[in-house]
Amino acid sequence: MSFRDLGIPASEAVVSVKAYNIIHDVRAVCAPAGAFMRPVLPGHEVFRAPVFAFLIEHGATGRRVMFDLGVRRDPENAAPRVAQLFKTGWAMPVDRDITEQLVDDGVDLESISTVIWSHAHFDHTGDMSKLPASTELAFGSATVLESYEVNPNSSLQESDFSGRKLVPIDFERSQLEIGGFKAHDFFEDGSLYLLDVPGHLAGHVCALARVTPTSFVFLGGDACHHAGMFRPTDKLHHHFPCPGELLAATQHTVSATDFPPPDAAGQFDLAARKTPMLEVAENGAYEDAPAARKSIAKIGDFDANEDVFVMLAHDESLAETIGPFPVLVNSWQEKGWKIRFTWAFLDEANLAFRFNAKA
Repeated sequence: MSFRDLGIPASEAVVSVKAYNIIHDVRAVCAPAGAFMRPVLPGHEVFRAPVFAFLIEHGATGRRVMFDLGVRRDPENAAPRVAQLFKTGWAMPVDRDITEQLVDDGVDLESISTVIWSHAHFDHTGDMSKLPASTELAFGSATVLESYEVNPNSSLQESDFSGRKLVPIDFERSQLEIGGFKAHDFFEDGSLYLLDVPGHLAGHVCALARVTPTSFVFLGGDACHHAGMFRPTDKLHHHFPCPGELLAATQHTVSATDFPPPDAAGQFDLAARKTPMLEVAENGAYEDAPAARKSIAKIGDFDANEDVFVMLAHDESLAETIGPFPVLVNSWQEKGWKIRFTWAFLDEANLAFRFNAKA
């Protein structure tokens, strides 16, 4: 399978993508796994998620945009609904927010022309007030831009969007479709597509960045929250089979009772499992769970494609493998990341492993 099988138009235009992890100690993160995925086995009730933000630089013009900003360093000063979360057990330790990390990395904040929100949740919107007024804000047109003063349930503040140019992305105007998603050509040259990916929150978008003429990074935002929510699939087994040593190990490390079908000896049989390990949580963090399931199934097609590397905003399996952060992801194909990390979530030593009960 190549990128053409997803309906991606050919182009020589490219962008560079650099990933930042806003969390300085991912193992100290505390969020309820049951809000995002199921099943949640005993001992795995906590979701220790990284929070990725991405600097995207247009190859032809040098124009810089951010895809998400992550979480702010001072959640106590966020909207009351967010501040309350952190008083009731949530933890996302940040010693340097994205603006501080960018400056430390030699990026002038004045050079950021646009921030693209995957969606309007606090762990993606960051603190927009730290960016200059010249920085535009782009978002899916279905996004509800209401501050908590207007809507007490909102996680937004007026400073998140006021005083700057707002750029709603209206997918209804686009005739382009990629991988089953409505698409918007952001730079109008095929180097960066925004995709309409519903399910998690109204206005949720993903990004598809062309880092070489024939290879791409799929920035998944919160379309789902764990690699096991779109892996395995029959296509993935066919195009990127699990390495033999890890395949054998899963027979003993993964619970066949919780993740059928078992083999003849009653052990977990990864090769026989054609559906993802985890499902969308009901009555949790997904505004429209049925729509989320459909979106995730489509992401599985991107994941099984040899020309696409998928990065979720909170992918535990990558938190301690592709760094140190920040890390340039353009050369993922050359570095063999697809082979090395696709099945890493099933490695018992990986942060993402949650497939047997702990005492």
